[in-house]
Amino acid sequence: MSMYSYKMKRFILLKRKRLLFYIAAFCLFLALIIGLGYRESKMGQGALDRAAVRKIHLSCSEYPYYTHTLSTREMNESNLKYNCRYTKDMRIQKIPPSDIYSFVIEYNDGSTKTIKYSRLMNKYYDGESRLIKPSRDFEAQLQKWMRILDVHLYNKYGMLLPWEEVDKIFPRFSYARIIDIYTGASFMVQRRAGTSHVDAQPLTAQDTAVMKKIFHGTWTWDRSGIVVQINQYRIAASMNGKPHGSGKIKGNNFPGHFCIHFLNSTTHSGNLDKQHLVEILKAAGKLPLTE
Repeated sequence: MSMYSYKMKRFILLKRKRLLFYIAAFCLFLALIIGLGYRESKMGQGALDRAAVRKIHLSCSEYPYYTHTLSTREMNESNLKYNCRYTKDMRIQKIPPSDIYSFVIEYNDGSTKTIKYSRLMNKYYDGESRLIKPSRDFEAQLQKWMRILDVHLYNKYGMLLPWEEVDKIFPRFSYARIIDIYTGASFMVQRRAGTSHVDAQPLTAQDTAVMKKIFHGTWTWDRSGIVVQINQYRIAASMNGKPHGSGKIKGNNFPGHFCIHFLNSTTHSGNLDKQHLVEILKAAGKLPLTE
């Protein structure tokens, strides 16, 4: 065999190997694309089996100690068409920790599926924080569940509003409803005085009776978390249960006034009361009620 023929055969062989390499690489790339596309649409298709779903739990990072479990009525009114797909970015994302809603679907077999929504980023994630895209119908359902949770949170907790703002919203001689965070019992009061916190009095003898019942039938200096409702505002606060000083409302069976503290409120001596602060944080959903 001549040197020329040998070189030609070697050249052709190398060409074939290179062609086979390119074909193999293309097939691998195509398989990867198809696999990602399959993964992208694989997460959930069709509808959830209502009989297979035991419970659905809703929570929000801003209120870490509260979870709302959908009632039977809320479950029956839900559109359980579950349709999500992964995006091509399969990395675990770093989600800002504020304003994250979590939806945990619990099945009868003990398994769960978690979906997270960041209101700050306006994006949806799976339980491992990978980006997903829900279908339009399922996104609408997730938004409805968020509104349900928001209503429950609004009805349960108060906002953390500093005293400087509350002092304007709740001026002297105005009225407010006091709601006990432990029992839900409520009564009406009037602000009578106070410069660093509110000095208030129950409006009627019936309001006084409700307040005394909240403190287990005994007047005490103990602090208790409350929500103060003033018009559209619901504000986290803390009250003590001890009549002291003077009182100007006649016939209310309350010998004096009591104190209501808000965020940044201080005592008459200018000190921050730590027990009041703990109860305020409970009323705002930032601490568990059991502590």
